[in-house]
Amino acid sequence: MKISSLTPLLTAVLFLTFFSCEVIDSQSDEGEPEVFERRELPRELSSPEQKLVNGSGAFGFELLNRITDSDSGENHFVSPLSIALAYGMLLNGAEGETFDQIREVLGFDELDRNEINEAAYNLIALLQEFDDQVIFNIANSVWYRDTFDVEPGFLSTNQEFYNAIVEKTDFSDPATVDKINSWVEDKTEGLIDSIVEEPIDPLTVMYLINAIYFNGDWTHPFDPELTSTKPFFLADGTESEAEMMHLEATENMEHFAGEDYQAVNLHYGDAGFVMTLVLPDPGIDVEEWLKQTDWEEWKQLTGSFNKVTLELEMPKFEKEYEVDDFPELLESMGMVDAFDPSLSDFSLINPDQEDLHVSDSRHKTFISLDEEGTEAAAVTSVEISRTSVPQHVEIRFDRPFFYMIREVESNTPLFMGIMNDPADT
Repeated sequence: MKISSLTPLLTAVLFLTFFSCEVIDSQSDEGEPEVFERRELPRELSSPEQKLVNGSGAFGFELLNRITDSDSGENHFVSPLSIALAYGMLLNGAEGETFDQIREVLGFDELDRNEINEAAYNLIALLQEFDDQVIFNIANSVWYRDTFDVEPGFLSTNQEFYNAIVEKTDFSDPATVDKINSWVEDKTEGLIDSIVEEPIDPLTVMYLINAIYFNGDWTHPFDPELTSTKPFFLADGTESEAEMMHLEATENMEHFAGEDYQAVNLHYGDAGFVMTLVLPDPGIDVEEWLKQTDWEEWKQLTGSFNKVTLELEMPKFEKEYEVDDFPELLESMGMVDAFDPSLSDFSLINPDQEDLHVSDSRHKTFISLDEEGTEAAAVTSVEISRTSVPQHVEIRFDRPFFYMIREVESNTPLFMGIMNDPADT
């Protein structure tokens, strides 16, 4: 079973959970810690790919910090990769300051449009093929109203680089909502069953949607017979009960003791993917630890693990999650113009619609973790709307009516009347 935002290439596992462990350092003959033989990538990442990875990681840390600031003490679970891919597609429709703000918030400000697209394409292919003992699928889609004109280049670019399916459909048909949500449910193997709500607003002209599904078994699974109910100690000093899994002493595991925390790696499949868990020392709040850690420090942490014999306990859990006020969070991070119809520039979607803007955006995740492994999914949607909709209206003044001739600015009535019978002259 697996989790989308836990990929070691695009972001750290940011769902921080408490665990207990005992370690015995294994030393080489020279007395230096042995290095875990990780599964190697089939090739080195290009410079744009590495910048995309670093940008996604930095974005993930900032996003999770802002979420915990507004909702402290709760469980949170996000997929920076899913968000990056959905908004990467949006970048192909953006120009000017709108493009720059989206790119900067995502952490891609050192890359141009072509570099972002090519890096995304190559990383999608690399991640999905990296470990054949792990299921990791990425899907993208573009859905647009059948009465709305879209620049062919916007659609073809997202098809080429994001493997996006493109669907031109009737947004006024209630069946369209079911169709989009069925696609989401299918691509997440039923873990997330909806992202679009009925009815679709008449002003909405497009949805950009990313879906990720991850399913992997632990390289070293937990024995279900050793799972038992034990106390879980909360930050406020109280206790709850949790089903605590137990991993018996296992060699060749990865552990690192920092200044005020411990960290372990739990690998999946053929060690192509990993869950990294961080346990702050007693008295250190996990949210405070997160605030003091940025992406550069995280990279140092993940490069410092030692080979040990590890005995570990951690809770099994299942969590469905949706980021509250997701558009407002992105705006607070600097993605302002995209949500403002008076400022947004999505002329590469339709140059004749100056009021195109992101009217809503949603991010939903799911994770289930047990003795066998991890199953997880994420969906990110970007809803694009106009501020007004040209409508085809038919009206016949074939019965009595009122009329006025007036000055348009001051509304001064010059003439007014009622027409009961045009034949009566």
